Amino acid sequence: MAQALKISFIAFLFFAFSKGAIAQEDEILISEGPQFIVFEGPHIILQQGQWIAKWVENGEKKSENNVTADFLNNEFQLGLDPFIFMSNFENNPNPKQKYKGVSKITVISDVHGQYDLMVELLKSHGVIDENLNWNYGNGHLVVNGDIMGRGKMVTEILWLVYKLENQAKRQRGRVHFLIGNHELMTTFNDLRYLNEKYKQAADIMEISVAEMYGATSVFGNWLRKLPAIVTINDVLFVHAGISKELVDKKMKANKVNRLFFDQISGFEPGNKKQMEDVDFLTSGQGPTWYRGYFVEGEVYEKEIDNILGFFKVKRIIVGHTSLRSVTQLYGGRVYGVDSNIKEGKNGEILIIEDGIFYRGNRDGIKFKFP
Repeated sequence: MAQALKISFIAFLFFAFSKGAIAQEDEILISEGPQFIVFEGPHIILQQGQWIAKWVENGEKKSENNVTADFLNNEFQLGLDPFIFMSNFENNPNPKQKYKGVSKITVISDVHGQYDLMVELLKSHGVIDENLNWNYGNGHLVVNGDIMGRGKMVTEILWLVYKLENQAKRQRGRVHFLIGNHELMTTFNDLRYLNEKYKQAADIMEISVAEMYGATSVFGNWLRKLPAIVTINDVLFVHAGISKELVDKKMKANKVNRLFFDQISGFEPGNKKQMEDVDFLTSGQGPTWYRGYFVEGEVYEKEIDNILGFFKVKRIIVGHTSLRSVTQLYGGRVYGVDSNIKEGKNGEILIIEDGIFYRGNRDGIKFKFP
């Protein structure tokens, strides 16, 4: 009973805050009418020890019990084996997300279901090849939150990133998918910004959207294990930003990630202090919602220096706030990487090579920052 009340309380806190926070974003709620769904899926769920695939094809429900690697690759060309699903289910997330000695990093953020533009950017800069496979060797790709929401190809992006995450490890590279506010909203079944396509698809598949992204689904289990903060070399990555209030609370990256894994996304029992921390982390000062770097007069360079010093890094990379291009702020201490890919018209990525920062466009051209 206490656990149920706890879950309800966290959900209430999240919904109450996010409703207000989203109003500040000047975003348009997804309110499209009914549409014919040519294809959506697959959504793979663990039921009684078996992987069950559900999808929509030409407007009709399709399903397959006891999914195998051959089936996944013949039917969907996923390049994945159910063994990987189970391995990821069984692995506990590591709150320590620190990586050293990485010579090349590419960052993309806030793609919001814009699959074609994301693929174009990653191809043009050699992160993936023509067959959408990992082509970045021991480099690191950071997907800085907000795959979810708005666009009509969220599922395609999720499967691509899931595959690349596994392929990269085999070449000693890494894919880091950080939790954004839209991933967090999805785990709370807050669907206000989810494209109507997914609600219709769930109806056709005779499941709820909550089941599509629930803890026993491949996607849902994965989303609940996404870190909020990752550090590579001397650069900190976070979806929205690190507020001075978070530093005042002396909340190190490990603690923030652990709270997201356990209390926020995972709903493990928490004590009163942990619940206060949860309330803070899901507020406007938390790492998935904070916009202070882009509000005139809210944050000064001295405060940025204090944040950098607290985390022992030299730069912070953030998304969440849409800009016309990847942008350098605070004398190169902060980079904003939400380049408005969500509109599907244009966008950029951030590239870091041997400590030198570039923005890369869809034509494969890199522009060095001063």
